[in-house]
Amino acid sequence: MTTSTATTEPIVELIGVEMRFGEGDDQKMKVLEDINLKIQEHDVMALLGPSGCGKSTIMRILTGLIKPTSGLVKYMGKPMPSVNPGVAMVFQNFALFPWLSVRENILLGLENSTYSQEEKEQHFQKIIEMVGLDGYGDVLPKELSGGMKQRVGIARALIMEPQILCMDEPFSALDVLTGETLRNEIGRIAMDSTLGFKSLVIVTHNIAEAVYLARNIVVLAAHPGRVQKIVHNPLPYPRDSASPAFQQLVSQIHGILTNSVLDDGEPPATETEVVSPGSVQDDAYEPIPNVTMGEVMGLVQMLKPEPENLFALATRLKKDFSTFLSVVKAAELIDLVETPGQTVRLTASGIAFQKADVKNRKRLIHDLLLALKIFKHLADRIDQSENKEITEEEALHDLAQIFPNERPKILFKNLVGWARYGELFSFDPRTAILKKFEKTYLGKPPASRLKETGA
Repeated sequence: MTTSTATTEPIVELIGVEMRFGEGDDQKMKVLEDINLKIQEHDVMALLGPSGCGKSTIMRILTGLIKPTSGLVKYMGKPMPSVNPGVAMVFQNFALFPWLSVRENILLGLENSTYSQEEKEQHFQKIIEMVGLDGYGDVLPKELSGGMKQRVGIARALIMEPQILCMDEPFSALDVLTGETLRNEIGRIAMDSTLGFKSLVIVTHNIAEAVYLARNIVVLAAHPGRVQKIVHNPLPYPRDSASPAFQQLVSQIHGILTNSVLDDGEPPATETEVVSPGSVQDDAYEPIPNVTMGEVMGLVQMLKPEPENLFALATRLKKDFSTFLSVVKAAELIDLVETPGQTVRLTASGIAFQKADVKNRKRLIHDLLLALKIFKHLADRIDQSENKEITEEEALHDLAQIFPNERPKILFKNLVGWARYGELFSFDPRTAILKKFEKTYLGKPPASRLKETGA
């Protein structure tokens, strides 16, 4: 193993990094803006923020998998020309080769090393014991549980002895208990700088996870992604998630994240940034959170007349705070709730929704959805088409242009789900055709709608 001495030079530094996606200079949307980060030796950094804030994009930039549109990325004090040689990556979906054994998957990390076969075997034995895979060397991935597969991914990364271990939501695909076990083990490994890497960067949406693991928590705001605040975590390892100090820090980050998710204010455009009318960069386009209309309706129906504290409400509902905020953001987006400070309360539309019957609730949602620019955009596209319909492929193309940092298929699925509830669009998955509901559909008895919508 390579030994190291402490240094003040960051392992990786991002200076004024900006990222834009899209085709053509006038069609590009800004995804990241003025990102400045330093990853020091023995640091554990968490990238935390709402969907669309660019967490994974930042990680791909610091690993060298993609180049920023502008700004500078340094590795060990020098500009990084290509893939970062000092980084190993652990993916959310395991990324194992199914035809290779556990041993072969892990040893892939040393394929280009200069180690002898005996040295590779020594490294393998050390790593496999560290991550709890001893005895599984000859097993194929299909025989492993999700948690064991992720251990293989972690072992494959650690055997490379990277300067920085990068983990992109490594526990989100696991069940709660398995994720908690692996999280504790990563925390144990992170405490010991002799166990295979110098620094850890983890992308997460879980605030408690960030507080449990990280020494520095980068809270990001979205649209465009930017650093809201970097919170230093002074709590000593091992950390007790039930301690008052831990809970206080979680609450502090809750407040910062709440403001970053629910604050509608956008930074003013600079003199050099000109946004033309009708451009896909128009700030009026709001991405649709990845939640169902059922979740939104459930939230609105259970809210009391008086404002409720967001943190207390999430706790009462036993929801992860970041996920819960996405539901609140969705309800706020269609003007059913508002979020002054760190509270949530019903708007006039939300109160009307609570009191309305099914037919009038659908009428209300229909009108509220049409007030959103993305639904109006699709409605106009359908109206302007020759057959008064567009294909799923055409809709996905538009969504990819308007929201380049979102997953268009997931966004399309959410849009269709919302639009079906409000009887705005109909979508036939057999023909992949999107078209408007006829106005006569509004107010039809539910039984006549079920066949049309496939609900």
